[in-house]
Order: sequence, then C-alpha cells, then structure tokens
Amino acid sequence: MLIAKLKDGQVIDVSEYQSMFPDTSFPSSGPNQQFMDENNCMYVNVYLPYDSTTQCLISSPPYIMGDWVYTVRVADLTPEQIAEIHASDAAKNQKRASDLLYSTDWTVIPDVINPDNNPYLLNQDEFISYRNIIRSIAVNPTWDAVFPDQPKSIWSDLS
Repeated sequence: MLIAKLKDGQVIDVSEYQSMFPDTSFPSSGPNQQFMDENNCMYVNVYLPYDSTTQCLISSPPYIMGDWVYTVRVADLTPEQIAEIHASDAAKNQKRASDLLYSTDWTVIPDVINPDNNPYLLNQDEFISYRNIIRSIAVNPTWDAVFPDQPKSIWSDLS
C-alpha cells in the first residue's frame, strides 16, 4: 500500500508503508488512520474515474485532493489515439464475430433440421437470424458493435 509523507501540507515522499517505516510492525491491513495522522501521512490513490473511450490516466507528481494523495491525472486522448483504439476494437469485434459464426456453423447443416433424424433442431430460424446479425458485424466491423445473445438450441424429443 502506498502512503505519502507530508510536511507543511506538501507531499515530500510517496512509497510503500513498509519501506517508509521499516522498523514498525503493521497489521495485514496496513497502517490505520490514527498512525497516519500521528505520522503526518496520507493514503495514496493511483486511480481516478475516467471515460476510457476518450480519456486515459497519466502519471503525475503527487498532489492532495480531499482526503487522498493522487499520483495520476485524467488526460484526454488525442484523435489519433481514439482512432487507434477504435480500429483495435473493430478488429477484436471482427474476430469475435468470425468465431461466433464458426461455432454456430452446425446449425445450418440441412440434416440438423431433418425430422427423419432424431433429435433434430427445432429453432434453426432463430440461429439464421442470429447468424445474419453476426455476419454483418464480421463483414463490416465497428468498434462499438452490439452482439446479440446466441439462441439456445431447442431439440425435438428423443422419443
């Protein structure tokens, strides 16, 4: 756990609490608030909420905000970075769509729905509709593709 040592309201050190206080025994949860107050320390947070589609976290010199010391700031992504992320996400969606098509190829084999075979698939039409949507993602992938739920196989009775 990272903690920050303060002097005159300014951060002068950030490190693991065991390194900062090597001769002190701590419970497994680390230093408690009383210890932190007595030693002029604050807990360090290395995360801030951000929108991963347009922003990122970048390292920064430590700063105090509220009851925490932070070592990151939120920065806007450049248009080039956003385009790169979108291209990567579109490629991942294309691969996922291709994999889903492959895994459902069996649903369009003619004898899967043949009533002479027992059991046979009763809801091939649901799979065909599903596969049409998935195919459109595979052929024209976008970074924000929405994948439908795969239908559950419904089989005829074995009797």
